[in-house]
Amino acid sequence: MLNKIILADDEERWRMLVHDYLEQEGYTVLEAADGGEAVALLRENPDTALVILDIMMPRVNGLEACQMIRGFSQVPILMVTAREDEETEISGIHNGADQFISKPVRMRAFMERVKSLLRRSGQSQDLLRFGSLEIDPTSGEVRVDGENVALTPKEFDLLLFLARTPNVIRSREQILQAVWNTDYYGDGRTVDTHVKNLRMKLGPCGDMIRTVRSRGYLFLRSLS
Repeated sequence: MLNKIILADDEERWRMLVHDYLEQEGYTVLEAADGGEAVALLRENPDTALVILDIMMPRVNGLEACQMIRGFSQVPILMVTAREDEETEISGIHNGADQFISKPVRMRAFMERVKSLLRRSGQSQDLLRFGSLEIDPTSGEVRVDGENVALTPKEFDLLLFLARTPNVIRSREQILQAVWNTDYYGDGRTVDTHVKNLRMKLGPCGDMIRTVRSRGYLFLRSLS
């Protein structure tokens, strides 16, 4: 399962430090320098597992970004603040924040909050059902007519990415960024090969993944 995290902070050195730490723990990290960029990244990456927002950012601050995100997503949000301020935390809660941590951040405590939020959101992820096809985001299992389908991790991530936004066309570039992360320098043929293998393994349900010529792929909500 993808563990993609959006990290928003205007302090580049702090972002780099946290980015490296999260990557060492096995997460894919997308960076934003302000709240507006974080909101845009989340719209482009609806499969994001967690958003980390610093409160004090230029243009769109963390509280404003949190409120905007709650208008279209229930993704877990961890707020980072430079001060322990009860009024700020109350405001953050009202805007939809899930947890808070204060700077200077102790990385061990920070990671515990990250993992706690990811565990909580993973437990609440609903089973995706499309006719005889079932996708379990929590266990990473896929079933067709009740029978388990053996997929590679990348095949599962690809299927989950497409299935979470049914009837929405996803370009090969979007798929590469989401499934292989932003540092992968592959090309569209990588996506095409994995889609071909995925279709074969899913049997009749493989027809739910449609090619849109010159644009990419989409996942059909139903074959009927």
